[in-house]
Amino acid sequence: MDPRAAFVLPHGQFLGACASKREAGGFALSELTPTVPAEEVARHTHEDAHLVLLLDGTYISTAAKAPPLCRPPLLIYNPPGTTHRDRFHALDGRFLTISVSGESLQRIRQFLEPLDQPTAFRSGPPLQLAQRLFHECRQWDQVSPLAAEGLCLELMAEMARAADRPHRQPPSWLKTARDLIHDRCAENIGVSEIAQAVGVHPVHLARTFREFYQCTPGDYLRHCRLEHAAGLLRRHAQPIAEIALDAGFADQSHFSKAFRKAFAVSPSEYRRAHVAR
Repeated sequence: MDPRAAFVLPHGQFLGACASKREAGGFALSELTPTVPAEEVARHTHEDAHLVLLLDGTYISTAAKAPPLCRPPLLIYNPPGTTHRDRFHALDGRFLTISVSGESLQRIRQFLEPLDQPTAFRSGPPLQLAQRLFHECRQWDQVSPLAAEGLCLELMAEMARAADRPHRQPPSWLKTARDLIHDRCAENIGVSEIAQAVGVHPVHLARTFREFYQCTPGDYLRHCRLEHAAGLLRRHAQPIAEIALDAGFADQSHFSKAFRKAFAVSPSEYRRAHVAR
């Protein structure tokens, strides 16, 4: 068996600790917190269709229309058989999952065609309905199973309806700007320099970057630097002060503070944990 092959998660199972679980018809709703560090999340396949509503934390997803760094409020739909490495950036996240059984999906297909690719929703009726489902789970009573099932069915319909509407795509220059930040994250690169490289005004770059990616260019630069530094800590024995400079931080103190905020451990603790494995 290929060790790189994706493992399969059956209906209602996710990479997290479940705080509560509710059933509504052919839908399972669970509130969870992540338990697997981002760098340890392997490729995996979800057997059934499901949705993920971000409640807290920063999430990394390959779903269509998802920004590089996903933050609440945001809803992601994954069709049956989705294979990915979607994950939380740190273990301080919280999320609601809505699992759709195969039987329910078959019934839904009698009336509409569900989405056939992973898709993110940052606004509109799908997100609003998912948030109502979360609140229904929090105040669960005897009527809630019926109410939640109705909301789930309405949610599936609204996602299908939204898929038929035209959506703005990020301009090509914005993708170039994002790649530039990623590739040069260790450099002291500013918004004006990036804007000049892609031929737009800095204000337009900053506004459009936030519109499509839900973060500022600076947020994304910091994320790229921390991911680069985490990789160096796992793979190399060089001093942490050198790693801080290599990753673009002004000094070790600045780096350690940012790293602890993102990963909930210090750089040295992070390194020891990975060397011990």
